[in-house]
Amino acid sequence: MRQLLAGLMLLGLPLTGCSPKEPSKKPLPVSTLQVKPATFQDLGDYTSTLEAVAEVKMAAVSSGRVQARLVQPGQNVQEGQELLRLRVRERTADVQQAQADLARSNAQVAEVRAKLEKDKSNYQRYNYLKGQGASSAQELDGYRAQFLAQQASFKASLDGVAAAKAELEAARSRLSDKVVAAPIAGQVGDLLVKVGDVVKEGDPFTTITRNDLLLTRIEIPSNLSGRIKLGLPVWLRDTSDAKVLAKGIVSFVSPSVNSGSQGILVKAEFLNPEGKLRTGERVRTQVEFARQKQLAVPFSAVVQSAGQSFVYVLGNANQLPAELRQKLELAPSAAVAIKLPVRLGALQNNCYPVLWGLGAGSRLINSNLLNLRNGSAVKARPVRERKSLCTPIG
Repeated sequence: MRQLLAGLMLLGLPLTGCSPKEPSKKPLPVSTLQVKPATFQDLGDYTSTLEAVAEVKMAAVSSGRVQARLVQPGQNVQEGQELLRLRVRERTADVQQAQADLARSNAQVAEVRAKLEKDKSNYQRYNYLKGQGASSAQELDGYRAQFLAQQASFKASLDGVAAAKAELEAARSRLSDKVVAAPIAGQVGDLLVKVGDVVKEGDPFTTITRNDLLLTRIEIPSNLSGRIKLGLPVWLRDTSDAKVLAKGIVSFVSPSVNSGSQGILVKAEFLNPEGKLRTGERVRTQVEFARQKQLAVPFSAVVQSAGQSFVYVLGNANQLPAELRQKLELAPSAAVAIKLPVRLGALQNNCYPVLWGLGAGSRLINSNLLNLRNGSAVKARPVRERKSLCTPIG
């Protein structure tokens, strides 16, 4: 037995079962930030579909068989560039016939003009002779009637020339209809025809779309009509990760309310120079009705418990109830975490607006929250100035 005791003493082990009192816990290191006002936006959140401001459905003006397809689907084209060429054999014959008709009409005018000059000369000569008593009134009346009839023929021949010219223009127009050209610059959509197909007049065969300027139609509830106005900022966000895709402004507000949905149609336009967005794409759309400054706390500094929001602020032990301070054995000047109930608004840009419970200038604790309790001793890390955590989207 003595040998066992001696061995324990050599190992430095205590000879009794009682342990000394555990030392008190060290203060928890925490990061803090000052509670400041931030800008919060009053946003309306909607889902809409993008549309190209300039999009044309292409169709042939007249029917015909496709002789040549001069572009490919997805190709960028310029205004006036040829897309399709239809067979023009019969239209060329029409133009040639109209040109021949015009030539005949012009020849007829020349012939009638010569006769008119002759009849005019005869009428003037006999009118002079009648004054000299060398011609009878009956002869004069005959030449006068012949002259007036030739005047009518000349007018009719001129009308014939005008009609022939009109027919030639129409034939040339029908001939040009056999070449289908792009009315705007843009990107060609899917082509529904190939060489040899018959294109019917008015049947669409492709689209030309410009994606560099897009618009979206937004239907806003009519109870917000007093807040809708031209120029309001609008943002497009990705429906999957909320990333901002583009910014525009309200460019149109409907003067009437949709009787079925009780919504007001609003349009906003967006520049899309790089073509990242496309017509027909569904996007999340946010309209900013107003913005204001409010005290803000970041999402990372808020603790939820039983439906109530709480934050921890940096304070001194003398701010705690005396009973709690005595229980925790804290010096009055010791730095502690003080748990405060707060009422917050909707989360926006990773921050909450403070509606009640927190004053400006308070030092907010935003780290080690899971290990904190009301009155926990803490040690604040040095404060580093950094960009606001609550930045509006634009």
